[in-house]
Amino acid sequence: MIVDPGPVRTAANLVWLPLVVIGTFVGAPAVAHLPGAIVACTVAAVGWIVLAVRRDGPPWETYACVAAVGLGGVAATVAVGSWSTPISFCFYAVLIAAVRLPMWSALATLVVLAGGVYLALPSVDPVEIALASTALAAAFLLGLGRRESRQRAEQRELALASAARANEEHARAAALAERGRIARDVHDVLAHSLSALAVQLQGARLMLLRDGASPDTLAQVERAQRLAQEGLAEARRAVTALRTEPADLADGLRALVADTPHASLEIDTPTPPLSAQARETVLRTAQEALSNVRKHATGAPVEVRLHHADGATSLEVHDLAGAPAPSSSPGWGLVGMQERAALAGATLDAGPVADGWRVRLVLPDEAAR
Repeated sequence: MIVDPGPVRTAANLVWLPLVVIGTFVGAPAVAHLPGAIVACTVAAVGWIVLAVRRDGPPWETYACVAAVGLGGVAATVAVGSWSTPISFCFYAVLIAAVRLPMWSALATLVVLAGGVYLALPSVDPVEIALASTALAAAFLLGLGRRESRQRAEQRELALASAARANEEHARAAALAERGRIARDVHDVLAHSLSALAVQLQGARLMLLRDGASPDTLAQVERAQRLAQEGLAEARRAVTALRTEPADLADGLRALVADTPHASLEIDTPTPPLSAQARETVLRTAQEALSNVRKHATGAPVEVRLHHADGATSLEVHDLAGAPAPSSSPGWGLVGMQERAALAGATLDAGPVADGWRVRLVLPDEAAR
């Protein structure tokens, strides 16, 4: 399990604060100016807390809090008369400045606080002053190390994000190329064949009219010609769908319903939010269901509903053709719809109902995203 370092780091920064405040008053032999020491420690403690809790605050806040902690530490050192414990505020201010502030600002913080400690305690042994300055410099270097580690982590995250975007673009380009290949195959093979078949059937119908064929024969040829034309239109729609990105869901459903006589459309307002794959799944399912209605229930009223409720988006295509005739073969259209639904993480229910035939696609919100 990966633990978020933010709360852990905040707790690690805050755990030292009470120790420094208590040590300021307990560790010193005598506090020279108790009220001043209390005020200085309060100001420094407030700045410390803000810096520990708000790691991504605005720049002015970071500058103000660093100044409060550092200068509060100098003032507490003067009030206590000893540098040993209250100077920890200065160490923390230098550390945070080296991590979060620009380099020149961090160096200025180091110089100002080192000079402040020196001027605040001119009577202290020079060795102690040197030790305090060395400790401040060590805090500065530690802060620089943390800054570099954070920058490397950010660069790794950016590199991972860039790699993920590149992989997504590569996959998208490969998918578009495959869709283009399929569109070419459909256009070159199926569309051309259906177009030639429609022309031949038109010629056959004219020849039958010339030869005075029976009305039943003419009706059968005209029906075959109509089916060929509808198949050609479906092939062209499929090529268009493969060549283009998924359309706006509402506009795509309206276009499909407009091509189907006696069809009505009902859509939730606003349109349910769906991903590109989910939109394409809904549109292709509606397209196949309406195509089946035109082939097998010509002229029957059709109700198309897109609804979002209970954490799922559902599409329902219901034709009111009456009791459907039994079919010995479900055809490949239903199989294709079921496969497309499975790939999108949806469920598909298609079959006869009391007053016709119903296709119902249900996309859970997790799959729809």
